[in-house]
Amino acid sequence: MTVKASVQEYSWIHVDYVASVRSLAARGRRILPYVVAALLTLAAVLFAVSCNGSTVAFSNDSTVWTLKIEVVKTPEERAQGLMGRESLSADSGMLFDFEGDVNSAFWMKDTSIPLSIAFVDSDGKIIAIEDLEPFDETPVKPQGEYRYAIETNRGWFSEHGITPGFRASIDL
Repeated sequence: MTVKASVQEYSWIHVDYVASVRSLAARGRRILPYVVAALLTLAAVLFAVSCNGSTVAFSNDSTVWTLKIEVVKTPEERAQGLMGRESLSADSGMLFDFEGDVNSAFWMKDTSIPLSIAFVDSDGKIIAIEDLEPFDETPVKPQGEYRYAIETNRGWFSEHGITPGFRASIDL
């Protein structure tokens, strides 16, 4: 009786560790900007939560700005808005929460403070920003529906580079 023995070659025995590390490093470099953006957004949200009162954190891929807000929810509060006030503190504003999508207009009747207004949809995306003139009764509204409107001192959004497409994280 004859026994034939053979040797098989296993390709998995030889591992090129240098190529594996290079591949892993290349993947890490590709995802690093996304990880940094996620951490910045998380930091902004945590900062907003830690502040006294309500805040809104505006962010895009790399920038975060925070605005301290007064929240108005009832129809009476929304109708009053900032009318009759003499001033508005820096880095502060008023958030109108409609608790659903609307397409109503804003005006500046009896409002002496020059304002900017951002319209934010239900997903937290800014869809439009408008500058408003004191005492102007011209109706102002965006093209589509929105859930929130945020009023602040005129120019605040442009000074901080905030444009439509930014995200708003609202801490009520």
